[in-house]
Amino acid sequence: MRHRRAQSATSHRAVDGGVTAAQKQQFFEQGFLQLPGYLSTDAADTVNRAVDRAWDDKSIYNPLTVSAFTGTANYTETYLREAPAGTRDAGYKLNHLYLYDHSTMELLLGDRVQQLVSELIDGTPLLFNGLNLEYGSGQRFHNDTLYMPPRVSDKMVVVWFALEDITVAAGALRYYPKSHLIPPYVFSHGEIWALNDEMPAFDRYMDEQLSRRELVSECFEAKKGDAFVWHSQLYHGGSPILDENLTRRSMVAHFWRSEDVPAEWRWEARPQRFILDPRWMSVATSFASNGYSVSATTA
Repeated sequence: MRHRRAQSATSHRAVDGGVTAAQKQQFFEQGFLQLPGYLSTDAADTVNRAVDRAWDDKSIYNPLTVSAFTGTANYTETYLREAPAGTRDAGYKLNHLYLYDHSTMELLLGDRVQQLVSELIDGTPLLFNGLNLEYGSGQRFHNDTLYMPPRVSDKMVVVWFALEDITVAAGALRYYPKSHLIPPYVFSHGEIWALNDEMPAFDRYMDEQLSRRELVSECFEAKKGDAFVWHSQLYHGGSPILDENLTRRSMVAHFWRSEDVPAEWRWEARPQRFILDPRWMSVATSFASNGYSVSATTA
């Protein structure tokens, strides 16, 4: 596994919120973009304060949910205001902070992020899932399409933000460049969303494909404010946490293309800026009855 720090801002910073021709080429050839210093320190601190405020808010007006004690036998999905004692000190994923915090909504629906995503999916972004983590996920390698496949192939982009300096010891993001070019594994139901009983077969398929293509994983040691943008089929996960005293504050936002989903799923949260209507949101293993599986357990 290689370790990669953010490359120079001169060659890899988005221009006016969009992407350069070179960046777009890299995204589709490599499956990712690194954007050093994408957020200011103040912007990252604002998001961190919003997380702190959400944890402190035990009122009925706090609508947020949390995936608590992730990776353990005590895993549960609950309202943040009802999270059991000790949840914040364990592995957790805070869902959809932007529904609670105005500044986070403005960041994700702002011109800069929206233009970036729009140019990579060739359409209008629909923010449908957001996660905030305080510790490394330690999650196995996966494709996000296992849990939240777009209705049109490849029309999904994920933007990850480092909210503090993150080292390998804290469980940094890891990924396989060019793994998005591997044809998606098709499960027995004829689709690419995961069936738990068939995940061993998926793992064997990916191991064979990675070996055949001689792909090698890399680890992204991010600086506070860096962004990492990945293709929905990029094979990625969380590095093992080597120092449990280290935090890994980060935020990840998942976007589909608005044009691809039914109108009743969309909520125009800002003029011409769309999120998935909260009535359609789920943090369970299945997403209503639409035949897709959506989970809050990614990245």
